[in-house]
Amino acid sequence: MGKEKTIYGQCALCRQNKELQLSHIVPHFVGRRMKKTAPGNIRVTNEPNIVTQDIEKHYMLCHDCEELFSAKERWFASRIFNPWQDHKQQEFSYDQNLTYFIVSLSWRSLYLDLEEYSCDPTFNKEILLTMLRAENIMRDYLLGKRQDISDIENHMFFFDRIESASNYDFEKNPSVAMHRSITSYSAYNGNTSFTISNLLGIMIVTFYSMAEQEEWTNTQILNGSGTIAAKNQEIKSVVGQEIQHWMNEAENAKNNLSENQRNKIIEKMKNLGEGIKEYAIFQDFIDDETLRRNDGKNRD
Repeated sequence: MGKEKTIYGQCALCRQNKELQLSHIVPHFVGRRMKKTAPGNIRVTNEPNIVTQDIEKHYMLCHDCEELFSAKERWFASRIFNPWQDHKQQEFSYDQNLTYFIVSLSWRSLYLDLEEYSCDPTFNKEILLTMLRAENIMRDYLLGKRQDISDIENHMFFFDRIESASNYDFEKNPSVAMHRSITSYSAYNGNTSFTISNLLGIMIVTFYSMAEQEEWTNTQILNGSGTIAAKNQEIKSVVGQEIQHWMNEAENAKNNLSENQRNKIIEKMKNLGEGIKEYAIFQDFIDDETLRRNDGKNRD
């Protein structure tokens, strides 16, 4: 691989003029896990016929700020992400490292999204001010200038085996869409504004404002120590529309595959034979088929 080019500019976090690193928005270990456990190649939903070797990254942080984030990413990967992905653990004790990791993840997306939203005359002005305020609070927290994140809330939802769900089209394979996708972006719906990230089935949401109708059970990450478990979690939220959006994107990507790319995927599956059962996506397809059958029975 060729050497990455050197870029100098203002670090998004510390605001100093330095050499900038090519920073992943969603941490590299998530993309590495996806690539390692996939029977095929990584594809971007809006360009499904193009194979990519890496997930989204931008020149935005200096080396020192990148290292601040890297330490917490290693903590999250070893304490929560890998144990859950390996089906070795369902309950996790956490400390301040988890809040720092979540804030660093959401802040990266929020910072980039605000560059676009601030130039959009149609974007809700009140929500924009709320997000700008949150970005300042989060940046100060990440730099150690404050110990709290004010009224910002962090939530984590584990998409384990999906047993039931309402208002979803099960023909669009929700298990596959959730467990085999990586994304992070900021949005709003009514009075609820947030950054949402999906890390192969671990959904992380940072709320900047919440409507009264939002209901999140056993999902909140406190700014300190606590426990979080991948069980008995429930949400009733506008965020559910984002999950449906991911399912639609995955379905559209599948439908927009060229015949050539489709044949390549089919050939890989045939070559794997019974070996396909060793990949997590096989169980996801089985689960989605079960959901479709159960949904059909409930409608009868």
